[in-house]
Amino acid sequence: MKLWRLVAGVLVFVFVSAGISPAWACACGGYLPDKESRARVYGENALVRYDNGQEEIVLSMSVQGQSQKAAWIMPVPAAAKVQLGDETLFWRLQSMTRPKVVTRKTYWPFRDVGFGGRGDGAGAPTAGAGVNVREQMRLGPFEVARLGGSSATAVTGWLRTNGYVVPDSLAGNLTPYLTEKWEIVAVKLAPKDDGTPMTGSTPPLRLTFASPRIVYPMRLSKGATTAQTVTVYVVAPYRVDTSKLPDPAVKPELLYAGRVGNESQPQLAGPKSFLTAYSATYDEPGRITGDFEFTQAATDDEFQRVTYVTVNEGRWTTLAVVFTGLLLLGIIAALIARRVVKTS
Repeated sequence: MKLWRLVAGVLVFVFVSAGISPAWACACGGYLPDKESRARVYGENALVRYDNGQEEIVLSMSVQGQSQKAAWIMPVPAAAKVQLGDETLFWRLQSMTRPKVVTRKTYWPFRDVGFGGRGDGAGAPTAGAGVNVREQMRLGPFEVARLGGSSATAVTGWLRTNGYVVPDSLAGNLTPYLTEKWEIVAVKLAPKDDGTPMTGSTPPLRLTFASPRIVYPMRLSKGATTAQTVTVYVVAPYRVDTSKLPDPAVKPELLYAGRVGNESQPQLAGPKSFLTAYSATYDEPGRITGDFEFTQAATDDEFQRVTYVTVNEGRWTTLAVVFTGLLLLGIIAALIARRVVKTS
């Protein structure tokens, strides 16, 4: 076992025992706390739904710390409709895609020696030159602005003037998206009450837009200073494979693939929808140069991870098994001996 896997396992155990999620950084790289803040995103879930040229991204983040204000930036390839999402969505997705638990039995004295095996199968300001303010709205605890622009410097200047948290690296990381004429969705995150720290899970935001391909933006993560872990749930009429990666050297792990969309899962589209889930960790975010893109897989084979749990049956059960085995061996030996005697 590699050292980093051992450390990760210990951290997961500690957080789960405490009843909270592991403290991963924001996957999209667009969470921007104020400079004096100690706030961090310790969980992020993203659902990408795609059908017939229409894409929807639903994203929720869990924030913990002392931040009094923060911003979240998401580029999308076309004009977006922004709404609040279903707060139970990701709980249901995580429940659907968790590993199947298979129990294996082992017997004393072979306890804990590995014989059983193991596997592991989210007042209207005026725009300056170079910025097009397409829409501003209030959604729950969010203030949302949809922006277009020809200059990343102008866009970040507008954001800074209008109270958004803007790091120095943001303009450079936005430039490729603006060059490709993507829209920038900027969201102010604020605590429920003035003077209180921002903490807990944000309501899911749902962005719907036209797209010729299935894409999950990741290029803003290039400016991150800590490791980035992203889990993307993709719902489409078919199973999907990754066709482009944020960092070609980092291969995502397939978590789940299977049909969804029955009456109990109305937000996952129709009965022929297919859910594919991937996860990846970027230890060096500076190496990220692209977005996730997904295409139809060659087959719609289903997949689910399996976790094996070894259960020891105890000393007396083991003795009973051994005794029974010896008894059967004795009977077989007696029968063989009798046949030998008869034939001699």
